[in-house]
Amino acid sequence: MKSVAALLALMVAAFLVASVSSDAGRSACKDESEVGQTYPHHFDAAKFWLCEELGTAAREVDCPSGLAYMHLLKECIPWASYIWKKPEMPPTVA
Repeated sequence: MKSVAALLALMVAAFLVASVSSDAGRSACKDESEVGQTYPHHFDAAKFWLCEELGTAAREVDCPSGLAYMHLLKECIPWASYIWKKPEMPPTVA
């Protein structure tokens, strides 16, 4: 019985890992309104996504050392001033 429960737990964990994309929050840049816009990186606050060209997925950008990306301000700010907010998805997702 323990082996069945362990197998079930392993399957659930594998499903959850597979369903989380490493590109979560990455814009696909398929809408003109996205070009030139930045979007928060869902897994690393010291990074953000930059949509540079229509039809080309956004590029991952690192904030300078010691800074975090604040989507409400659309800029990298000192960690001491950073406030986490639930990230939203861009209009189109890569």
